[in-house]
Order: sequence, then structure tokens, then C-alpha cells
Amino acid sequence: MYKEIVSPLLGKLDSENWHARAREALHLAEATPFTLKMLEQFADCHYRFTDERLHVVLCGIEFDNPVMVGAGWDKLGRAVKALYTLGFASVEVGSVLAYPQAGNPKPRQFMLGPGVALNRLGFNTPGMEVVAHNLERYKGSGIPIGISLGKNKAVDAKDAPAAHALVTRRLYTDAAYFAINVSSPNTPGLRELQEKAPLTEIVQAVNVAMDELGGRKPLFVKIDPELTDEAVDGVIQVVLDNHLAGIIATNSTINQNIKAKYGEKWRNEAGGLSGDDADFRRLTTAKVAHIYRETRGSIDIIGVGGVKDAQTALEKIKAGAKAIQVVTGIRGEGTTLPGRINRGIVDYMEKVGVKTIGELVGADAG
Repeated sequence: MYKEIVSPLLGKLDSENWHARAREALHLAEATPFTLKMLEQFADCHYRFTDERLHVVLCGIEFDNPVMVGAGWDKLGRAVKALYTLGFASVEVGSVLAYPQAGNPKPRQFMLGPGVALNRLGFNTPGMEVVAHNLERYKGSGIPIGISLGKNKAVDAKDAPAAHALVTRRLYTDAAYFAINVSSPNTPGLRELQEKAPLTEIVQAVNVAMDELGGRKPLFVKIDPELTDEAVDGVIQVVLDNHLAGIIATNSTINQNIKAKYGEKWRNEAGGLSGDDADFRRLTTAKVAHIYRETRGSIDIIGVGGVKDAQTALEKIKAGAKAIQVVTGIRGEGTTLPGRINRGIVDYMEKVGVKTIGELVGADAG
């Protein structure tokens, strides 16, 4: 019913406004145990699906399944428990910046096709203080929360390490893990920080901040799908040299040919495309497989890009991802998505005689 009735109706609304209303509706559902229980009616089969065979451990953090909400869906940290109730194992909040930032001019988020989006939000955020306040309600919940770290547009590249460290310090107690987001296409010059030297400086600044606060939490680097294999290898080296948790692959794509599939007018439009596009999905999965082959599985990989069901989740997992993240897929597929993915993975495991999901990681990486 969602894809046949609800999604087409939402397609007539402003995409960013719809998203804000959906997030706030989930936030309201967290008000009482009763409303949270009512929310489960919108999950797959009307309850939160769990199965011990889906248990995943990323750098010592336990997740009860491999399906996470990626950064960008809940930038404010206001719907973590609701998303968990629907069946997600974790929510990566942000990207979070030190100070409030309006982002790029509106309109800045568009649905190009069913489950396919283009956004140029530009790190719109109320800043780390508001996010920290919002996350207070989840302390003691047991839900693993990731924090995506970013920098304000006005911050010079030379000051990026200090900017990332500042957010790390403020949200240290809220985070199960951190992710450095230097791969968004919507902040000028940001992707240049993926290069080995500036990325190393940011990583080391974040690690020092964590050391000062009691110890290092798992730290990931999120990369863009346009990186060459050589550039990806440079990121891998930074991860290995600094003993990081791993890599999140990938952010949205600025590939003009992929954008133009939805109309020539989109070819040169600013912003990154994400969601249910086969070419984008292949691009991101190829990055996952490359990282897995180069590291022989020695670092953890979180796969992102075009995941919409169990089959596309399994593509990322079999390419080498220990877990997967969904962002645009929630808009395209609805609230039953995490349950359907997890149930479908279990069905596949039973079909091929696999006892744990870990046995599938990297099976097709080559």
C-alpha cells in the first residue's frame, strides 16, 4: 500500500518538508510507551523482527542486526528510539557541526523518481549544542548511536581538525561510534579533505580528543563514490596507520550521466544523487568490494547506496560490508523496510545453509 498509494502522494509534496514532518511524527511517537507500541504497527509484520543469526559486532559494538539508518535521515537526533522500534539496529545522527548552519538555499531536495533523490542540503544543522540536548533522552537506552562529524562551511581547511575535534568532545558521551564525513558533495572543497594529509590531521585530532575524554571509540571515515581506487587506497592507509575502525562506503554521487537518466535538466544540477538507481548501487558496491579485497577483511566496512530490500543489502554484505545503512530507501520503501530486509536475509541464510551472517561477508568480493 505504501508504494502504491502513500509514496505517490508524498511525491507531490516538497521533499524536505515531508522529511521534516516524518521525522517529527516519529519523535512524537516516542512520547510514551503506548505510542511506541502503536508505532510497531507500522513495522514489518507489526513487530520488531529479531533473530540471533543476524547479530553483528563492529569494532566491539554489538548490533542485533546489520541494518542501520545512515547519516542524513535524522540530522537532529530526535527520532532514534522510534527508528529503532521500526527495526533498525542503529541510527547515525548528523552530520553534526559545531555551530548552527542554514545550509544551501531552498528548494534543495528533490525526488527524481521512485526512491531516487537529489539533495544539496549543505550540512543544515542547529549545531552540536541542540543535538546534544536532543540526545539526552536516549541515554541508557542501549541503542548504539553513531555521530557523523562535519565542519561548518566557513571553517578553513586548515582548521578542519579542530572543528571535528570540538564536536567529538561535545558528543563523546552520546556516541557508540563516530564517522568523519568529508565526502558530502554539497560543501565547497570538503571532498578534498579525503586526501591523505588533511584526512590524517582530522583523524589524529579526533583521536586526541577521545583520548582526553577517557579512550577511543570506533572511528570510521565516510568516502565518496567518485574516488579512484588509488585515492581509496590512500584512505585505507590512513585507517590502518591510525588504527581506525573502518570505512563507510559511500556518500551520494555527483555523476552527471546518472543524474541525466532522470531528465537532461538534472545533469548539471548541483547536489548528490542517492537511492534506488542501479548504476549508483553498482558504483557503491564496487567500492565496498575494493576495500574488502585490499584489506582482506581486516577493517570493518559499512555499505551504503541503493539498498532497498534484502537482495540489495546482501549485495553489499557479500561484497564485504559487515553492516549496511539506509537513508533514501526509507522514503522509497516505507517503515517496513528494516524488518523486510532482515527477514529476507534470514530466509536467504536458511536457503543456502548459512548459520551466521558473518559467513556471508565478502563472499562475492573476489
